[in-house]
Amino acid sequence: MTKQMSLFSDSTLKILETLQDENIAHIENASNPVDEVFAAVTRFRSSPDFMALMRYIARFPNYSAFNGLLLYLQNPSATYVATARTWAQKFRRQPRRDAKPLVILAPMAPILFLFDMQDTEGAPVPSILLRPRKSKMQLLGKIHTNTLHNAALHGIAVYETTLANGETDTASRSTPALRKKFQNLNLKKDTSYLILIDKTQTLEDRYAALAYELGHIFCSHLGIDRHAWWPERGDLNVNGEKIEAETVAYLVCRRSGLQAGSENYLLNYSEAHPEIPLFSINAVIQAVGYIEDMGRHRWKGPKKGR
Repeated sequence: MTKQMSLFSDSTLKILETLQDENIAHIENASNPVDEVFAAVTRFRSSPDFMALMRYIARFPNYSAFNGLLLYLQNPSATYVATARTWAQKFRRQPRRDAKPLVILAPMAPILFLFDMQDTEGAPVPSILLRPRKSKMQLLGKIHTNTLHNAALHGIAVYETTLANGETDTASRSTPALRKKFQNLNLKKDTSYLILIDKTQTLEDRYAALAYELGHIFCSHLGIDRHAWWPERGDLNVNGEKIEAETVAYLVCRRSGLQAGSENYLLNYSEAHPEIPLFSINAVIQAVGYIEDMGRHRWKGPKKGR
């Protein structure tokens, strides 16, 4: 994966100067501009606006979650975006004279310019463009098996068993006590984490649960090991960790065209709390990108993240 560029100007620092001391303490601990913006612009943390941001990122599965955030910062009302070339070649449309290009990061180039459908004109837009993505079970099966294979490369053992009704947070760090408790699993010596998944659930629910538990691991809620591409963190409480993992699962599933129980959790939380607590949106976005990449194809070894 390519290293993320900093697209935020020094003007962010001026915003920080106006915040209360307790918020500045949190921001100074942030190691990236994404978390600085999330901490500085309190609007993003109001529950309705936070859910709007999550739905927005989920609507653009053809672009990384990080690029979805960039698009939201530039045009939160965008509907369908593509390059000028794609609009011309696939849809016989072109940007309007006053169209505003949207900038995102590109895999093999610094940036890429996109145009929202509302900023283009020409042939009628196919209605299929605005339909929610639906995942095919055959494709989901491949994504699921690829993810299990790549998890094992990270020393993450996934075991399907029967869990108590509603049981979650089943990811655990490997310890002598854990190995003794699950000695029947014959865990490999290099196993660093164990995830338990309810085998009675549907494939869709099992994948959603796997994304949730991987979210806990990749957001560093269980610490780091020799395979870790994620930094060690110790700045979150239980509620913050829960929200991060639920948000990871929500984005991974919705961007794949799946439903997830994480959506109900986030909706219920937002209805009960006017503001989302401060957490690392950068950790969430990076975890989403890594889990999505894990599902695309089988790796020969663990990949390093950003």
